[in-house]
Amino acid sequence: MSTTRMMILGVVKMMQPVHGYDVRRELLSWNADKWAKVQPGSIYHALKKLAEEGALRELGQEQVGGRPARTRYEITPKGEDQFRDLLSTYLWGQHEAEDPFIAVLSFLTEVPREEAAAALRSRARSLRVFNDGMASAIKVGWAGPDNKPVNVRWLLELLMARNEGEVLWCERVADEIDSGVEFVSPELAAKWCPPH
Repeated sequence: MSTTRMMILGVVKMMQPVHGYDVRRELLSWNADKWAKVQPGSIYHALKKLAEEGALRELGQEQVGGRPARTRYEITPKGEDQFRDLLSTYLWGQHEAEDPFIAVLSFLTEVPREEAAAALRSRARSLRVFNDGMASAIKVGWAGPDNKPVNVRWLLELLMARNEGEVLWCERVADEIDSGVEFVSPELAAKWCPPH
């Protein structure tokens, strides 16, 4: 919730006064559901919770046409302090992100050799496709200074650099697996799984 809290407080701060619908739309346009794990369905609940805690202030509701009434929000001094604290914590700290792929690697020995190599190559291809899309967004100007703040381009470049490192790793390990490298040495295999 802390990352989600920071993201919501930050968007409200940037766009205030703002409807919850616009906060959700903005976060989804950033793909924050993927890289910040902001769950789209939790955004309205988080806005209400932040308002109950005094980090946001509800400015009333507006109804346009036949649409449901929408609550507008602004950040409070308490919310400003929380946002700044979270921003500093994440900017200066080193934080491990939960990644199921890392957990899977613990059991790679349980996957047939051909499947392991194929899965790693597939992951490398998917990451390359993502990087190609981000590079295109930068090239055509979607992430350029006329459309987005410079930090959006920097974010995309960071994601691309991380992905490129993982692409190289996946391809190298897939090549090692294909070359016949042992997943587990016979000595360790005997120690971990002694015969019955």
